[in-house]
Amino acid sequence: MRQNDKIINIEKTSGMIKSYGICQVAIAPVRASASDEAEIVTQLLFGDYVKVLEQEKPWIKIYFPADDYEGWMDFKQLKYVSEDIYQEGIDTEHEVVKTGLLAVEGPIGKQHIIFGSNLPFLNGSEFEIGTLKCKVLDEIPEFDEDFCETALRYLNTPYLWGGKGILGIDCSGFVQIAAKVHGINIPRDASEQAEVGAKVRFDNRQEGDLMFFVNKNGHVHHVGIILNEKEIIHAAGHVRIDTYDEKGIFRLDFDKHTHKFHSIKRIWNK
Repeated sequence: MRQNDKIINIEKTSGMIKSYGICQVAIAPVRASASDEAEIVTQLLFGDYVKVLEQEKPWIKIYFPADDYEGWMDFKQLKYVSEDIYQEGIDTEHEVVKTGLLAVEGPIGKQHIIFGSNLPFLNGSEFEIGTLKCKVLDEIPEFDEDFCETALRYLNTPYLWGGKGILGIDCSGFVQIAAKVHGINIPRDASEQAEVGAKVRFDNRQEGDLMFFVNKNGHVHHVGIILNEKEIIHAAGHVRIDTYDEKGIFRLDFDKHTHKFHSIKRIWNK
């Protein structure tokens, strides 16, 4: 998504808001416009780095480089940092939360952060949100599950357009976060995810491959993760397991195909 050509210098307009920030709450909606009624286009998780483009108090317009998205959010949900700290943050691959909920003491005090969140510059039990030293309060468990096991963590999570969390997620957010915790960074949207990885023929598919689907206009609009030769996990109403074939996803409860097959991509090496 293109950055706005008209960027207000935030540092000159407010002593509190600076031009760069880190999400300091467990999850924060990013909206299409400066209104609580506006569509959620994506979400930030704890530890995500953003650039501030404009302000319209209490809203700020941000650019989120990990998703290549712009949108509006509540200015109070960020911890503001310098450009140097921001740049170092986005240039560094951080440890990711790999348990359902993790207790931390962060910028706003004790809180629980969710699966897929960043722990910037983690060293032992300490991590950094800007210049603030923060602490993990729980023991960080070992993580040895495979990609499909990670996907199954989200089973029955409600569908939420723009969602990226365990209480609400969309199809591409689901795939993106599942990949992130395995050290694989892919784009935010299904149409862009379909452009990465190695193309796989239907008869060569394997568990963990991504399967893409098109709408009536032929545009990729949906994605899921292949579990086995007959089943796929995807977010449609909720994260669910359905059967599939070369035509697409077949829902037994509807007794019909609901998503038209487009392609299969492999984003991992096996």
